[in-house]
Amino acid sequence: MAGIITAVTMPKWGIEMTEGTITQWNVAAGARVAKGAALLDVETEKIVNSAEAAADGVLRRILATSGDVRPVGALIGVIAEVSVSDRDIDAFIGSFSAASVAFEPDAGASQESSSGTASVPAGTDAAEGTEPRVSPIARRLAERLGIDVSKVTGTGRNGRVSREDVETYAAAASGFAQNSTQEPTGRRRFTPTRATIARRLLESTQTIPHYRLGLEADVGRLFDRKCELSRATGVRISVNDLLVRACALALVRHPEINVQLDGDEILSFAHADIAIAIATNSGLVAPIVRNADQKSPAEIAVDTADLARRAANGSLQRADLGGGTFTLSNLGMLGIARFDAIINPPQVAILAVGAAEERVVPRQGAPAIARMLTLTLSADHRVIDGAAGAAFLATLRALIEQPQSL
Repeated sequence: MAGIITAVTMPKWGIEMTEGTITQWNVAAGARVAKGAALLDVETEKIVNSAEAAADGVLRRILATSGDVRPVGALIGVIAEVSVSDRDIDAFIGSFSAASVAFEPDAGASQESSSGTASVPAGTDAAEGTEPRVSPIARRLAERLGIDVSKVTGTGRNGRVSREDVETYAAAASGFAQNSTQEPTGRRRFTPTRATIARRLLESTQTIPHYRLGLEADVGRLFDRKCELSRATGVRISVNDLLVRACALALVRHPEINVQLDGDEILSFAHADIAIAIATNSGLVAPIVRNADQKSPAEIAVDTADLARRAANGSLQRADLGGGTFTLSNLGMLGIARFDAIINPPQVAILAVGAAEERVVPRQGAPAIARMLTLTLSADHRVIDGAAGAAFLATLRALIEQPQSL
């Protein structure tokens, strides 16, 4: 009986993942591996996770090295026993197609998808076709930018064109570098984390019809409520914690906002999972406060403090980042009065919060000083109509200005 050849492919972890960056192989080519062993580390969605071997055998080939970006399903290694000939492995690699491997999206944080391997008997073809010279993601980006991909120089294995190659070509074609009045002091490639951020923001702005709605809320009582709850619970509760709670309550009252968009389907959720944007040295991350509508401000404060701590030391897990239904981005602590935020797909809305400022406002026909906060909602017009977004903001403002219900 022919030996079994196991394809090691780029795994799919969650419906949002389209590609991953190899950070390191934990096993050298030619070494024996056991099923379930941590085979390599892959960075995606701004964190690093280990992909496990799905079969016993020898790691016969490594086809993508540290720093390489590969789409989900791409062949990156081969496991087989020493009895399998190099010729059979060459034939397997030559005929492999990512389409021959099926992946299912995560059903939840506790149900992860395939580890990225599939097996076939030696001497048989995995599928027809070979790896194209241009990655699918690079080809789509080139089409969007109107770039002739045949003119792009590939820096990948065997001259393969990556997304980064297309971006570099586009930047050079714009004439920016040639028109600069001074020489650059350095040049460096995106880190995997920054590349992920750049890709997601680019895709969001190019594929999502954003519109923005803004209003101001009087947060004087909210600050008082923060102090009351902190004293009563012994937990340091911030204004942002109360805003997370207010957003969660508003979302369950407006379930048409508390959704995700998956292709042509709108996914609804019973509870509000609020992603909170946190700046780190490696870039922006948005870990999630789960079921925020069911948690007290003190419980939210404990959760956000833990997420912020782990974001700072780089110990966030994949389950901390996937599956949010709404994002809150607060730059008020940096003194920014107002700003627009970019939607984080598959979510369909994000709230930008500015700094609380004392302003002159009318009160009963006379000017008065109030502590005001600017809220700006960015929404996906494919899913959320303007009236629905306005109604959500009105509910949110009412919760903020009457914070006893929080």
